[in-house]
Amino acid sequence: MNFSPRWKKLLGDVNATRGRMLMMVLAIAVGVFGVGTILNAYAILTREITRNYINTNPASALLELDKVDNTLLNAVRLRPEIAAAEASSTVTARLEFKPNEWMPLLLFVIQDFKKMQINTFTPETGAFPPPTGSMLLEREALRLINSKVGKSLRVQTPNGAKLEVTIAGTVHDPGLAPAGQEQTAYGYITPATLEQLGESSTLHILKVIVKDQPLEISAIEKTVGTVAVWLKSQGRIVDEIRVPPPAKHPHQTQMTAILAMLLMFSFMALVLSAILTATMIGGMLAQQVRQIGVMKAIGARSSQIAGLYLTLIAIMGVIAVLVGVPLGLLAGRGFSSVIGELLNFKIYSDAIPAWIYVLQVGIGILVPLLIALFPILNATRVTVREAINDFGSSRNTSSPRWFDALLETLRFDRTLILAIRNTFRRKGRLILTLGLLAAAGGMFMTSLNVKAAWEQALIEAANSRHYDLEIRFNRPASENTTLKIISSVPGVQAVEAWNNSPAALARADGLDIVRTYPDGGHASFTLRSMPLKTQFVQLTMITGRWLETSDTDLVMLNHTAKAFFPNAKIGDTINLNVEGRAVQYKLIGVAREILTPASAYVIPSTFARATGFVAQTNAVRIVLRNHNPASMTSVGKDIERALEKQHISLKVSISEGRLDGALNGHVYILIFALMSMSVLMAIVGILGLMSTMSTNVVERTREFGIMRTIGGQSLTVLRNVISEGIFIGLMSWVLAIVLSLPLSAFVGNLVGTLSFRLPLPLILSPTTIFLWLGLIVLGAIAASSYPAWKASQLTIRETLAHV
Repeated sequence: MNFSPRWKKLLGDVNATRGRMLMMVLAIAVGVFGVGTILNAYAILTREITRNYINTNPASALLELDKVDNTLLNAVRLRPEIAAAEASSTVTARLEFKPNEWMPLLLFVIQDFKKMQINTFTPETGAFPPPTGSMLLEREALRLINSKVGKSLRVQTPNGAKLEVTIAGTVHDPGLAPAGQEQTAYGYITPATLEQLGESSTLHILKVIVKDQPLEISAIEKTVGTVAVWLKSQGRIVDEIRVPPPAKHPHQTQMTAILAMLLMFSFMALVLSAILTATMIGGMLAQQVRQIGVMKAIGARSSQIAGLYLTLIAIMGVIAVLVGVPLGLLAGRGFSSVIGELLNFKIYSDAIPAWIYVLQVGIGILVPLLIALFPILNATRVTVREAINDFGSSRNTSSPRWFDALLETLRFDRTLILAIRNTFRRKGRLILTLGLLAAAGGMFMTSLNVKAAWEQALIEAANSRHYDLEIRFNRPASENTTLKIISSVPGVQAVEAWNNSPAALARADGLDIVRTYPDGGHASFTLRSMPLKTQFVQLTMITGRWLETSDTDLVMLNHTAKAFFPNAKIGDTINLNVEGRAVQYKLIGVAREILTPASAYVIPSTFARATGFVAQTNAVRIVLRNHNPASMTSVGKDIERALEKQHISLKVSISEGRLDGALNGHVYILIFALMSMSVLMAIVGILGLMSTMSTNVVERTREFGIMRTIGGQSLTVLRNVISEGIFIGLMSWVLAIVLSLPLSAFVGNLVGTLSFRLPLPLILSPTTIFLWLGLIVLGAIAASSYPAWKASQLTIRETLAHV
């Protein structure tokens, strides 16, 4: 096959620089791999989490009524705006997963397991439906309590005794948040089993699916509001209406935001890889300046020469795509499987849409081409005279005169001064290299800064809570009696009443509509009684002030609750529905309260008027003398026994340890992903420095020969090259610190808003700064040592003969 001279030259270049070509292909392939992994995972996960949730046929709304019988069900099903209706109930119980250690158990009461059509789940192991006296557990709940099918555990409902209930089997319910992340077990029982547990078998929840616009939340609320008004006209009592976000898994927003952030990081990895490729191609062109001059002298145009090298980049891009795309596909599918496991949903299909492949191929070829265009055009525009006169030590390679003068004033090792001067010889390449390393270092620092900011937010949240246990009761009890009982338990230092009651934003139609999921936890809103002059919490005020003794009919919101009233200002009226009654309060302040659901705080007298809890309490917070986990467990058991003697039934006991477990479960994926990306960024950065130093050494071969001719020793060459690499690394370290500030602020804002509805604090971790300094110095030494050693071993004849 006959090739034109320029293509023969191209093949010769590839053959002569096989190692460098391989490095460039690998660099692009790494970038394509990173983008492909996240793109593939994004396509799979966003599709499959929606598919899992939709497959449960989630209810458009859940209406809590006085009772739901078959007569009512049939009447609701006949209404033209309703597509389906079912009866159910949920009961918040407790489960003893270890001797005298209890965990919240949310029981879903199913009227007919074989005919259920709304909020369905899939049987996995054991008996289905569960026999009377037994229950099914969601598969993640079984792992959470570390139990097995066939084992009996004690369960206590609000009105029942502690009874043994057998685990009949497991189910998969992707419509719920993972049990481990919520630190709550999910169980499924029949009405007969509920009756055995001491509760009425009457069902109280009406689940409906609307016909028109089933994915539009405002349309759902309007339709359900019409049904609720009709139910009231039929003499039914409508308490609370839950309208969960349509077709959206409880953790879908969190997952999508994390994937979007990872996609940004992975695209940056591709850009860094492309910059690395541009740096390497720039180094190769620097060695071929005289060859370019010869080609121009015999008639080659700049466009032809540029096209030659751009074709080389495109070919490398194609090869990199052939390597990176399949690997990204495997990694993306693997990553999706891990996330699906963590969020407890099934990957039915790991197929990738065609546009994802097209996009990966496009960016794998185009991004390196665009970034390499600058050094290619810069090299091919050189004139014939400039090219022929190039000897590797001239042509715009000198540093500024003022800089040279400054170096002359320095009184230290001349080899180091020469290394510093050499750093600025190729300014364009230096800028590319510094950009590569600074971006890598900036990303590395950002990930660890955000991790530090997250940990600081958790520390601040823990420091704002000066209590060890919170206990909630199934029914209000005498406040004085309860406080006396708990205070008398050894190990208890102080106790306060912190009543709470579900609340909702007031509506013109008077309906109590909340946008929560069937578990009743996500997106909930609570009215809380704050004891006067309490020392149990110390919140930071964002605006306004703290509640005082005389603040009747005033309310203080935490920042999560404030999000429900985005336009409210201090002094504005806040309208709520509490216990079926409309109440109005004036906003007095907004407090920063991390890791706490939306809460509106009022003084005890105001809470009592709204709920009727006069001299009663349904929740207490307790400070212990010893704050270690063992003491919390031991004293907690003693408190429970003391309360049970007075027939005060516990609903749930929340310790700091369990709260931390639930919170860490929500961010495990995020922290893991950030750390993984930081490692990837560090690898790309070090790889870039290695490439740059190799290129610098190769193109300065003749210069080293001149140094050897005038008496330079091998050790001098070695020190010169390594010092130059370290100096470049140190400059990039400074730039990386500067770059990490806006990056950390951006990512911290995204992560904080997603998790806490508040940006994370901007933290520049000293440990991170010096960790990257150590990595970049070690990387510079490693990157420079081998090429420096090779250069130091060349003879004078070999160096001067180099072209």
